[in-house]
Amino acid sequence: DFGPTFANEKLFEIDKIKIGVQTLRNWLIKEGLWQRQRKRKKYRRWRERKHCFGEMVQLDGSHHLWFEDRGPKCVLEGYIDDATSDKYGWFYKYEGTMPAFDSLKRYIKLNGIPQSIYLDRHTTYKSTKKPTIEDQLNNREFLSQFERAAKELGIRVIHANSPQAKGRIERSFKTDQDRLVKEMRLKNISTIKEANKFLKNYWSKHNKKFAVKPLKQSNMHRLVPKDMDLDAIL
Repeated sequence: DFGPTFANEKLFEIDKIKIGVQTLRNWLIKEGLWQRQRKRKKYRRWRERKHCFGEMVQLDGSHHLWFEDRGPKCVLEGYIDDATSDKYGWFYKYEGTMPAFDSLKRYIKLNGIPQSIYLDRHTTYKSTKKPTIEDQLNNREFLSQFERAAKELGIRVIHANSPQAKGRIERSFKTDQDRLVKEMRLKNISTIKEANKFLKNYWSKHNKKFAVKPLKQSNMHRLVPKDMDLDAIL
């Protein structure tokens, strides 16, 4: 089930066999292993990217059979920079507050504190408590633990109103569910522990291929202040 482009990459990387992508595509079509892909018409206008790395990061959890039939279903907590499409992620048993905190801590240690995070209204990220009239009069807002931590870290949290609004990370997950699944199949990875060990080197390779140059070269991630206790906040 490898597409011609990805099959071409792995044939050279693993077996040192060099074949033109179009030649390989023609062979696969002839053998009934691949169909010509129709180009889909654009049905909506994409939102313009942010200009700087770290200006906004999209975060979401992807529930999937990442190990196919070799292991249980799990969640990839994925981060993608809006300006560059630079990707990061880590596997967990479920999508919840502690996985969100752990993945955010790992992201911050790698890149620094982003200016803002764009995510959905999953109960992990958005408080569901309804304010009373008294709360509204006193301008009292209820925060999820994730929103509370983000506020302490100086990160602006933006909640998307629809899956289409956070299309960049949704499309990125489709790529992961194709390429990353097959990469782990080739390595016979079947546990979260093995998968996360593999991810340590995987993202740099992935980003080299798929990330783009930002409109502005400024890095808007902030260093963690020396007097800030990251563990206490998370």
